Amino acid sequence: MHNSKKARPTGSAAEQAKQGNHRTSGNPYEKYTPRGGGSQFEIADLLGHGPGNGLRLSDLVRLTGWPGRDVRRIIQAERLRGVPILSDNANGYFLPETEEDRAACVRSLRGRAQEILNVADAIERAGVE
Repeated sequence: MHNSKKARPTGSAAEQAKQGNHRTSGNPYEKYTPRGGGSQFEIADLLGHGPGNGLRLSDLVRLTGWPGRDVRRIIQAERLRGVPILSDNANGYFLPETEEDRAACVRSLRGRAQEILNVADAIERAGVE
């Protein structure tokens, strides 16, 4: 039996982003506190399950009213606390619907990390002229 959460109905964060409904403040620290601190809002609260319900960074910026850099920083903090916010280039940010979703994101992140290490190694070997 497959127990996955259903996609959000019309009026979802994706619909709100398209309509331009968002928070008015540009200060992410005004409304955001970590969930352990009694927060009423997290980026994960805006996300649907599965890649088909993904939100791009620009959608999250419109929904929150926060700069993209701060949205990414908050996503990183939530991920490090164990919130499985997944992402891919085609769909944006979303929560896992299946184990395959999670595994694909982990593979992508590890591949990107390996590419960065390969570039660092090549630069290190090159020396200074």
